[in-house]
Amino acid sequence: MLKVSIVIPSVNNARRLETTLVSLLENRPSDCEIVVPHCGYYDDPYDIADEVRFVEVPAARTEMELLAVAWSMCRAPVVHTLAAGATVEAGWLDSVLPKFDRAEVGAVVPATLFAEQDQPIFGVQADAMGVRAAGTASETQGPMWQAAFYRYSLLEALGGFCTRLEEYADLDVALWVAQAGGVCQVAQDCRIEMNDPCDVNQVTTQRIRLAKTLQMRHQNWFAAQGKSSGKLGWLSRSVGSGSLSTMMSALTAKADTSAAQHRLPNLDEVRAVIAGQGQTFRFQPRQEDQHTQLHRHAA
Repeated sequence: MLKVSIVIPSVNNARRLETTLVSLLENRPSDCEIVVPHCGYYDDPYDIADEVRFVEVPAARTEMELLAVAWSMCRAPVVHTLAAGATVEAGWLDSVLPKFDRAEVGAVVPATLFAEQDQPIFGVQADAMGVRAAGTASETQGPMWQAAFYRYSLLEALGGFCTRLEEYADLDVALWVAQAGGVCQVAQDCRIEMNDPCDVNQVTTQRIRLAKTLQMRHQNWFAAQGKSSGKLGWLSRSVGSGSLSTMMSALTAKADTSAAQHRLPNLDEVRAVIAGQGQTFRFQPRQEDQHTQLHRHAA
């Protein structure tokens, strides 16, 4: 019986994808499946379709759009998302799966190690301005999509990842889980190497817009936390960017109202899953030919 579906979205970099695939095929246990949604560029030169399920999504432009399609194709009750280029070691799942024995645990955060950084990052959190920032073992709100574990039934209740939030979609999921009373646990013994420098804390014009959109989308959560964001606060938050245009956008950028209202979840359904009352997993998983390329529209 499958326990984990590992999803690796890949837009256009075969070398990075293959680095992760080699690592997974060398270290994965037998009760896992590997799903690779890609934009149509990868032709499986090593003929590994019997071990990896490739899903072709030509309409997708970003990793998040690929994830938004592929998570619902997973056949296991735990969905493990990984960025192409990441590597794992034997036993990296051992400390993660037992945490999902508790129904209220909707997500698990691993220790993520980035290049040129001594200490691992533990997921992401929203700062006072709603900006997506690196989390710590004691202060994290949810996993970053590049290295994350989610309960399938929770993603199902939420409707999956909101692509309109782009890279902030993982933080969006984390805040919905928190508002529904769910728990996100840390698995410090699960270590994932990203093999790239970390740019999570970098402030850009686009990230300011996304942060303001996230604030609008989760008004109740930010109000309950006592978080506020006046113009002076936004200006101060953007000073470290070193970009005048970014500093100006901190004052002028507007939230995307349409994105803030896009596919709002029914939190009662999310609470039912967290309480163990909802369906924990579908009983009839989709049967698909693993050797056939699948075409899906990006959500």
